[in-house]
Amino acid sequence: MSKMPLLAGIVFAATVSAVLTQPLSNTVAAPTSATQSFTETEAGFDPMPEAMPTPYTLGKGNRYTLEELRTWQRTPGPTRVGVQIGHYQNDEVPEELAGLKRNGAGAVWGPYNERDTVEVVARQIAAELEANGIEVDILPAMVPPGYEADVFLAIHADGNPNESVRGYKFAGPRRDYSGRSQVLVDALYDSYGGAITSMPEDPNISRRMTAYYAFNWARYEHAIHPYTPAAIVELGFLTNAADRALMRNQPERLAQAVAKGTLTYLTNPPAVQLSPQRFKEPAQPIVGTLTCVPLREERLRRADRYPCEAGVVTSSGAAYLLPSVASTSPDLGRQVAVTGTFRPVQVLDNYFWFPYEVGGFIEGASVEIRASE
Repeated sequence: MSKMPLLAGIVFAATVSAVLTQPLSNTVAAPTSATQSFTETEAGFDPMPEAMPTPYTLGKGNRYTLEELRTWQRTPGPTRVGVQIGHYQNDEVPEELAGLKRNGAGAVWGPYNERDTVEVVARQIAAELEANGIEVDILPAMVPPGYEADVFLAIHADGNPNESVRGYKFAGPRRDYSGRSQVLVDALYDSYGGAITSMPEDPNISRRMTAYYAFNWARYEHAIHPYTPAAIVELGFLTNAADRALMRNQPERLAQAVAKGTLTYLTNPPAVQLSPQRFKEPAQPIVGTLTCVPLREERLRRADRYPCEAGVVTSSGAAYLLPSVASTSPDLGRQVAVTGTFRPVQVLDNYFWFPYEVGGFIEGASVEIRASE
């Protein structure tokens, strides 16, 4: 939709620009190259997309409708866990995951590779779970589209050019529709940390790790269902002698720890919080200030990447994007009354990394400039 300028008026106040460029106070320094894990650069551990996908779609190929997600119910059947062997059958992935082929067998040290090492552990995890009455799917690199399970575990081992770097770590999806993945991750930490006391915890969880492709149903069709609780399991560093010895010589010990954490979670999983919730349409006309809509807090430190998008912000702080209004309009800063078709932004939800802190779009907006009080 083309953007139409409004009537002439006062220019946008400088204070809004200051808000858009205000840095976060709790920034975290990026790891140095000497301690950078392979997950920082491997295909499949994707950075956030810079461009916003087409609005009002859910998932790659528009797989999900809002109503399906609002009314979702677990498919009847026995408790099911998907155990993915990291990098297994990487050469058989579909075109959308072709980048995974560059990863080969994953981390490598001497004659050992990640894929073969974690396969032994993953199959023993499956055996432990099956012995406790759990249905298990052993999955390769390619996850079935919309895969549903009570738990999804992606089993990996990390690597680092610095062979002194070691430790285990677990992470769930950064945007977790299930609302349960963190409980699963906590259970895994408790179990693994208690059983594998000779290995330290590696605290370096990157944003790319939490955007692991099998979690990322917004970007890939071959990904888990939005309501499948998930965790990526980094058993240790294949490039570290002590971690490697545990993975190669005591795989059953690692498998038992992962299985125990999974079973602990499954004994009392939290209820699913269905999302996105319905948002009440605002009363129209929406009265407020025509301004650049604010950025979400986590985007402020990269504010220079995001252009001003015009919207209306009410006295209570609610903001609505106005796609038909030019961000260069000289009327930014004026009091307005807006009417039009409301489209809630929760159809995108945070999973799509939508950068603006708005409650929705007003399409076909009619904007009336109000006299200053």
